[in-house]
Amino acid sequence: MKHKQAIGRVVRDRREFISRLKIANEKGVVQRFDTPHPEQVELLQALENPLIKTVVVDKPRQIGGTTLNCADTFYSTYVARDPIRTLVTAHENDATDSIFSRIRFFHDTLPQRLRRELARSNRKELVYKDTNAGIRCMTAGGRGQGRSWTYQRLVAEELAFWPNARDVWASLTSTMHEGPHSKTVIISTANGPGDLFHEKVLAAQRAAISGDPSIKFLFFRWADHDKYQAAPPYDWEPTQEEYDLAQVHGLTAAQLYWRHKKIHGVRGIGELRFRREYPLTIEDGFILLQGSWYSVDYLNSVFAALPPQKEGELRIYMPPERGMVYALGADPSWCNGGDFAVGQVLDRRGRQCATLSMRYGGEQLFAERLAELSHAYNRGRVLCESNPGGAGRNVIRILTRENVPLWKQQSIGQITAAPKDWTTTRGNKEEAYGHSRQIINGDGLELNDHVTIQELLHIREEDGKIEGQDGYHDDHADALVLAEWNRRTIPSAVTKPHGQRKRYNSPRHPMSAVRSLLP
Repeated sequence: MKHKQAIGRVVRDRREFISRLKIANEKGVVQRFDTPHPEQVELLQALENPLIKTVVVDKPRQIGGTTLNCADTFYSTYVARDPIRTLVTAHENDATDSIFSRIRFFHDTLPQRLRRELARSNRKELVYKDTNAGIRCMTAGGRGQGRSWTYQRLVAEELAFWPNARDVWASLTSTMHEGPHSKTVIISTANGPGDLFHEKVLAAQRAAISGDPSIKFLFFRWADHDKYQAAPPYDWEPTQEEYDLAQVHGLTAAQLYWRHKKIHGVRGIGELRFRREYPLTIEDGFILLQGSWYSVDYLNSVFAALPPQKEGELRIYMPPERGMVYALGADPSWCNGGDFAVGQVLDRRGRQCATLSMRYGGEQLFAERLAELSHAYNRGRVLCESNPGGAGRNVIRILTRENVPLWKQQSIGQITAAPKDWTTTRGNKEEAYGHSRQIINGDGLELNDHVTIQELLHIREEDGKIEGQDGYHDDHADALVLAEWNRRTIPSAVTKPHGQRKRYNSPRHPMSAVRSLLP
């Protein structure tokens, strides 16, 4: 009886139970988890607090956060009396396999008297027979992501590295069930500014400032982890910059030398990449590795001050004002799952009023919604990219049919020549982007859309070309630049709004929300 009571006490004590779980260390030796380091203890406190529903962890590489997260996930499933389901999602298949292997190892190495019967166990899933509580591990964007289960807990590993993170996140969170056992855990190393993880970090910081008890933000420095140090040689001397850094952040000589080797050694990764992967401050993780076309500091300050991102294809930040003049920019695409087809609305004062962002539906539907948006915003003039072989020609044809005012480049010195649509060339793109840089960096535009700012942060000039960084879209940025180019040439006189065409009368039409905002 005493033995059973002792077992029951261990099971009820989360920390004691986790400390007895078996792990394989870096050398492959099986050992008890035993004493977690301070960062793991702080994370565990947040995980075990039932009042905290969202935990956001910004961490350096390889500090053991994933291992503890796996252990806590396993414990929560093991002790559950209800059919609690947890979805663990990683950024790539190898990481997914590694996470599930750890969880399955926890189960397999339990003492026989504690090992409960499994109803189902395969390469990515573990479900207990008596409670139907289970864990599923998936790769972000993988086939069948999150299907067939409703989840109470979501663990997002390395969110900053997820492909199509926003789309995947929206899909996963739609499967979540809010209840007493619900919890979302986001744990990642940063991967630069403006992505979904950056957005979650900023939101968690704002929640901490406001005193929201349901959200916990944790930031871990590499310098607080014992493994990151190396004994310096007798004749090694730090530079003045390294010495100053040590003074500010309280680094020891061993920590400073480890940092020096990691940056400048044979396998050194360089200072900027080191700062991102091994941050000393929150800002370190969100620096750009290469120079942005726009001011990173300014855009980051704007991004941090914005309210949470609006959802949906049409994101309205300022409704139409009677008598206001509006300029629209459009970067069309085939709108069939590749790049985004984007429309941006700026008012005469340079305020970003609305963003239309479509990835599916085709150019016909995009053009119709863009026409509707123009009519809603006082028949705002549209500057639409029209490159040979692209979707722009068809979009402009539909806009013309719908009586939408269009920007035209007037021919100089050729009186008989017809006005030209906008065809992007290297020259006019440099001119338009150069103008937008002056305006944006000079606080001449009021930016409100998270996705747009994210893309602006990753616009750069490489090999004489201005475009988005590899892995990032630039459609929202291009549409904004076209809207600004359009705005700079619109008449300053205020025009009367024309009557809106009544073609799209269905209350189910996606753009009906625009009409409802008219004064």
